Amino acid sequence: MERLTSRERFNLALNHKEPDRVPIDLGSITSTIRTVEAYDRLKEHLGIALDQRIRHFADEHIVPDEEIIKALQVDTWYVRLNTSKTWQKGRLDPYTIVDEWGVPWSKPPGSLYTSPVLPPLKNPALEEIEKHPWPDPDEKSRFDGLRERTLRLFEETDYAIVADGLTGVGIFDMAWRLRGMEDLLMDMILHPEFTEALFQRLTDFYVAIYRNYLQTVGDFIQMLIYYEDLSGQDGPLISPAMYRKYVKPCHRRIFQEIRKYTAAKLCVHICGSAWAFLDDFVELGVDVLNPVQTSARDMEPQRLKDRYGSILSFHGGIDTQRFLPKATPQEVKEEVRRMIRILGKGGGYLFTSCHNIQPDVSPQNIVALFSAAVEHGKYPLS
Repeated sequence: MERLTSRERFNLALNHKEPDRVPIDLGSITSTIRTVEAYDRLKEHLGIALDQRIRHFADEHIVPDEEIIKALQVDTWYVRLNTSKTWQKGRLDPYTIVDEWGVPWSKPPGSLYTSPVLPPLKNPALEEIEKHPWPDPDEKSRFDGLRERTLRLFEETDYAIVADGLTGVGIFDMAWRLRGMEDLLMDMILHPEFTEALFQRLTDFYVAIYRNYLQTVGDFIQMLIYYEDLSGQDGPLISPAMYRKYVKPCHRRIFQEIRKYTAAKLCVHICGSAWAFLDDFVELGVDVLNPVQTSARDMEPQRLKDRYGSILSFHGGIDTQRFLPKATPQEVKEEVRRMIRILGKGGGYLFTSCHNIQPDVSPQNIVALFSAAVEHGKYPLS
C-alpha cells in the first residue's frame, strides 16, 4: 500500500481496516509524556527544540512541540477549549489552587500530581447544589479563536485532529471531586435524591458545553475523548448496578448530544479494569477504548481483542506502571511488536502508552517505544 496521510491512516484504522501502518498517538490528556523533567530529557536526547519554552495547561501535562511530534512520527494533533477568562485563579496556600468548580487542588513539594482536597459540597442537601457557584458552559472566552485554529489545522496539515476532554474528567469524577469520594459513594445508598440531582446538574453542564464545543470544531475533528475513571486496578469503583442507575443515563444524554454535532469517533477514557463496563459502552455507541491498562485485572489484550475487537478500537496498551520504567530498549521494542500483533490485527488500534509516561522512564525507552511502533506497525503484520 502506498504511504497514507496521518488522517487517512487514522480513519482507516478506526474503521477497522488495515492502513499502511498502525497510527501513532502521543497519548490522551494532550501528551503521554507527563512532566517537564521527562520532556526536557527527551528533547535533550533528541537534540531538538532545545530553545522552545515548555508549555503545559495543568498539572504539568505537556503541550508538545511539533518538532517532537514529527520526530516520533505521531499522527495526531489535539485541540482543547480555552481556559475561561471569568475564572480568577485563587490560592488557599502556596501549594493549593482553587479551580473554576470551587474545588481546591494541592500539590505538595516533591509530588508529581495535584490532588483535590476539601470538597466544596459539604452536605447531601438539594440547597447545596442550588447555591453552589457553577461554571458557565456558555462563557464565550472558552471558544475564542478555537474554530479558526482548528480549521487551519484541518486545511494546512494532514494530522488526525482529536478533541480532548473538556475538563479532563467526566460526571462521576466531577461529582466525587465536589462531594468527596467516600461521601459520594455513601450518598448513592443513603441520599439517592441528592445524588440524582447532582448528576443531573453536572449532565446539564456537560451537554451544554459539548454542544458549544462541537458546534465550533465538530466538522474538523476525527475523534473526541470523554474521560470517566470508573475503575481501579482490581475492578470497578462502583458496581455496574450503581453505574446503570446513576451514571449511564447521564452518559446516554451526553453521548447523544455529541453525536448531533460531529461524525468523529467517540473515545472513552477509563483507567484500570474497565471490563465490567464495556458492554454498556458498546450499547451507548462508544467507538474507542482508552487507555487499555493491560496491567489491570481482566484487561489482557488478547481477551479484549477477541471479545470486542470487531466493535471497539483500542487506544493505548503499553504499560507505564511496571513495564516501561524497568524494561530495556530492546524489551520495549519486543513488547510493542507483541501488542501491535494482538490489538492491531485487522485495524482498530491507535498506538500509544496506556497512560502518562512518568519521569522514571528514560528517553531511550521513549524513543524505542515510538520507533518500534513505526518499525513493527507496518501492514501486513508479519
